[in-house]
Amino acid sequence: MSAEKRIKFTYYQSFGKPTSTLIERRSGILLIGGAEGGESGEYEATEWLLDRARGGNYLVLRFNGIGGQADWIYKNFSDCLNSAAELSINSREAANDTEVIQHLNTADILFFAGGDQSKYKEYWEGTAVEETINRLIREKKVPVAGTSAGMAILGDYYYAPDKEEVIGSEILNDPFHDNTRTFYRSDFIEVPFLKGVITDTHLDRVGKTSREQRYGRIFGFLARNLHDNGDQFPVRAIGLEEGAFVAIDENGIAKVFGNDTDRGQDAYFLQPNGQSPERIQPGQAVIWDNEGQAVKVYRIAGTRKGSGSFDLNDHSTADGGTWEYWYTTGGINGFRPNFYRN
Repeated sequence: MSAEKRIKFTYYQSFGKPTSTLIERRSGILLIGGAEGGESGEYEATEWLLDRARGGNYLVLRFNGIGGQADWIYKNFSDCLNSAAELSINSREAANDTEVIQHLNTADILFFAGGDQSKYKEYWEGTAVEETINRLIREKKVPVAGTSAGMAILGDYYYAPDKEEVIGSEILNDPFHDNTRTFYRSDFIEVPFLKGVITDTHLDRVGKTSREQRYGRIFGFLARNLHDNGDQFPVRAIGLEEGAFVAIDENGIAKVFGNDTDRGQDAYFLQPNGQSPERIQPGQAVIWDNEGQAVKVYRIAGTRKGSGSFDLNDHSTADGGTWEYWYTTGGINGFRPNFYRN
């Protein structure tokens, strides 16, 4: 193993040598709910990802130093890859560095690590790194994975807070709360089948860093994005509990890996049910009721072998899960997903 440091970026090679490889690639997307690192279903979901570029070069992209993802790949999957490495890109200067681009160009699989999506936007958007990533996805058909912040930036719409993150009660009680000012829709990371989609992770987390679960938040994101898009459909969302891994193949068909239990591994595919919010005004609680059917949601519980099927081409062909309706009669207190957990 070797490490190589340069000003404003760090490159770490866990194993192998990332030389050019002649392999068959199939594009694909792996969305990760945020609690990877030994979670049940993670091994199987990762195997699904690696099978799309078996024998290739696995590259973790992050900022602010090297993590443990490449070493985890080395420990568990070194026999089916040519190499694994991490590249931490910590400034716009580094994101335009020719050596950084050389490292990127060797990648056959890209993994976007967690952290802070505002830093990804600040450091990478509008740089050679952004251009190269999109070319790799578009032309080289490189499969991509993202967890937490790394999943957030894969959506067409994305939320990149520069200060405190908005919580569900804030956005539903005031959809233009100050913490919502950093919504974006751009051509940042251009991923197939996620056009018009906002993603969110850690839906079920409550703890030191999460005052509330995020089910209300992603509902609020959908309402705001529909408003900001001039009430033009379609606008959609994908939300994951921490133990969920959504695998989207080259045809746009998603399945869900998870822990084979009844808690913490669900994926949610959200879309407005034909009607905009009845009230979405600054300083007033959101009303999005539509007779209790404001947002149509397909929920799939993940399993270790991968379960369910959801077609991201039409967002209606689905199997192995359940349809639900989410709505609010007024802010967070009126918010009712069918399964709502206190």
